[in-house]
Amino acid sequence: MTTKNGYVIFSKIQEIANKRGMSIRQVALKSGFNSPNAIYRYKQGVSPRKTTLNAIAEALHTTPEYLLGETDDWQKHKSAQTKKINLDELEDDTVLATLNGKPLSDNTKKRYYALLKALDETDNENKQRK
Repeated sequence: MTTKNGYVIFSKIQEIANKRGMSIRQVALKSGFNSPNAIYRYKQGVSPRKTTLNAIAEALHTTPEYLLGETDDWQKHKSAQTKKINLDELEDDTVLATLNGKPLSDNTKKRYYALLKALDETDNENKQRK
C-alpha cells in the first residue's frame, strides 16, 4: 500500500537511526531484513505491515507510535507492569535468598515469607473492597 504515511515512517526511521549512530542497512539487518531496500521503499510511500513496523521499532529501541508520527516521544520506556508472584508456589529459599549480599538464616526467610504473604493477602482484600 502506498501512502504519505510511508514517507513519514521512513523519515522517522532515518532520524532515530542517526540518533543511534546506525545506518539504514544496520537497521534493516537488525530488524530481520536481508537488504535495506525494504526500508528505502517506505521513502517512496510504501507503508510497512504492523509486524514489520514493530521489528523496526524494536531494532531502533523506539515505539511504533513514534514511527507512525502519533507521538513526539521517540524513546522507548520500560513498562511499569510487574509480574504477579503466587507466594503459595514459592519455596522458602526462593522468596529472599540474600539481603545486601549476605545469606539469610532459615528463620529470617520464614519471617520474610510470612510478611510477604500477609501483604499479599491485605492487597487482595483491598482490591475486593473497591
